[in-house]
Amino acid sequence: MRLGFEVSNVNTHQATGVTKYIMALIAACSAQMQATDHLVLFYKLSRWPRRQEWWWPAGLPVRLYQGWCWPPMKRVDLVHGLDCVVPSWPRVPRLVTIHDLLTMASDDVQIAPERFRQKKRQVYQRAVRADAIVTVSETTRHDVMTWLGVPATRVYVTHLGIDQRFGPQPQEAVQAVCQRYGLTPGYVLFTGSISGRKNTARLVRAYARSRACTERALVLAGTMAYRGEDTLEAIRQGGAGMRVQILGYVPDADLPALYAGAGCFAFPTLYEGFGMPILEAMASGIPVLTSTTGAAPEISAGLAVCVDPYDIEAIAAGIDHALALPTTTLAQARVHARTFTWERCARQTLDIYRHVLCTTRNGLAPL
Repeated sequence: MRLGFEVSNVNTHQATGVTKYIMALIAACSAQMQATDHLVLFYKLSRWPRRQEWWWPAGLPVRLYQGWCWPPMKRVDLVHGLDCVVPSWPRVPRLVTIHDLLTMASDDVQIAPERFRQKKRQVYQRAVRADAIVTVSETTRHDVMTWLGVPATRVYVTHLGIDQRFGPQPQEAVQAVCQRYGLTPGYVLFTGSISGRKNTARLVRAYARSRACTERALVLAGTMAYRGEDTLEAIRQGGAGMRVQILGYVPDADLPALYAGAGCFAFPTLYEGFGMPILEAMASGIPVLTSTTGAAPEISAGLAVCVDPYDIEAIAAGIDHALALPTTTLAQARVHARTFTWERCARQTLDIYRHVLCTTRNGLAPL
């Protein structure tokens, strides 16, 4: 197979969940492909001025594309848009990954401004013209069928993986990270953007009402994003007694020890298409609080405390409940998280490629 991947949205400076997916999937696919198979990375021509920032793994060719006409010779059997955008090339089977449809399902102004929601909805409408849709959870698959009217036969699920570095860490590694960021082990941890969508303002208010507030700090590891100022206001309103520490962006190398040093992980996000941090925390052996919305219940599989993310009192009680989860549940959660590997994700994705190529070449309907 000659496979093309659209990777224009990769951000290697501060890797998001989507960036991690793109890089890990391509690496895992490369490891499983045969010597006669080939991979090509495609960037939009508009990304050329920022080419110094491109992710360009050794040994993989990179090409530019523009609309439906360039390059004139595609030289790929199939192209996969890994972040909801895929080149509009004729006569080349096209797949697109849709990570979530939150802006279709909700008009909540905490999630995104109206202009952004309208733009994303247009992107989704173009994306579903692809030959096949890949989603990262059954939840998102259901949303694609419900909100975009795509028949079930064209939508596939490939759960994401997590880095195998997440797990019990050497005590000296945890101590080093805690010292670097000025932390006392046992904190309540959140990772992700400090934003309305991630619900960090309600998390701060809930933490202030929890019993944990008197014993543990709340640590927010992530960059400021849309409506992040609401979180800062919640911290200000909490007064001097609030022990909330904002770390900013934390490099991937520090995350395993940062998780391992936590007393619990609090992730009451308003909506996730997958929820990679849930599994990272579980693999690290710490209890998890998350939401009843989106894919969080699917991914946590009954091994986390799930609460209504709009209910501050429920989040507060959930933090205290999570801290009291039995070790048997934590052990089960760790085993569960370990089943989510990039090797499995790549194997399932390659199977989809083969099936789509077979059906498009033979004029058959997808399964």
